[in-house]
Parts: sequence; C-alpha cells; structure tokens
Amino acid sequence: MSDDRRTPRGRKRGGRGTGSKPVQTVLVAPQNAEILALLASEPCITLESGQVLFTEGDSPNSMYVVKIGTLRIRSGGVIYEDVGPGGIVGEMALVEHYPARSATVYALTDCELVAVDEAHFTALVAEQPHFALKVMRILSSRLRTMDRRYRPEPLIAREPLGV
Repeated sequence: MSDDRRTPRGRKRGGRGTGSKPVQTVLVAPQNAEILALLASEPCITLESGQVLFTEGDSPNSMYVVKIGTLRIRSGGVIYEDVGPGGIVGEMALVEHYPARSATVYALTDCELVAVDEAHFTALVAEQPHFALKVMRILSSRLRTMDRRYRPEPLIAREPLGV
C-alpha cells in the first residue's frame, strides 16, 4: 500500500514543491511563531505558486497553517488577505461548521502547509488552550479588517436607541 496521500484537490503530502520557482522564505510574524511551533513535526502538503488550495463553495474539512510561503484569500474580485508563515486559512470550517467555503485560497509562492482536521483542532484546543485564543484573535482581526473596508469612517459613540 502506497503512502501517497493526496488532498481533495490532488496535491501530494510531504516534500517541497517541484515547480521551477524556489520556495520563497518569508519571516514569521511573532504572533504566529507559537502556531508554527505547535505543528512543527506535522506532515506537510505542498502547493506550487498559483495552485488553488480550495475554492469558494467547496465542502470544508480542514483548516491549514502556512509553514513556508504565502497564500492569498479572495472572494470574487475582492482580495481579503495574504497569509504568510504561521498564518491560518480555512479556520471558519472548524469553528462554524458551515457547509461551504466562504472564499478561494491559492498560493502566491510555493508553499508548505499543515492540514488540521476537526479532530486535530479539538485536540490542540484541549492540550493548548492558547491555540484557541490565537485562532479567535485571527478571526477577530479579519472581522475588524472587513468592518474597516465597508465602514471606513470611525465609529462615533451615540446615545442608545429609544425603545
């Protein structure tokens, strides 16, 4: 029996990308270093630059942590965010249990990712409660970014609405 496990979109697990472009080294943001450390020994999925990880509307089954490279999160013509080492994508699938992906994610550079399914996510949260806080902070930060995008003026304190 072969150990050639592939992700839903046919990407091989393990090893570096085989594209003609080298894997780009990007510095890890300090807030993401702990996430990387928790998953340092996990097997990787490789993506070549331009390759799609998942598409908006796909059925979700995992979130992904970027070990090397940069992913882009996009919905239609709107680019939400570029995610580098230690960053996560697809976390809403595990937190919300919504039946479809809300965005498309693809590689801007050759990447190495760790897939975290629901069982692994639950174990990480149980063993390392700060992991859950980090995921919540990422979700909160993304929500604030979207709030600013659609409401660029500062929120002004108002009197409570009368009932």
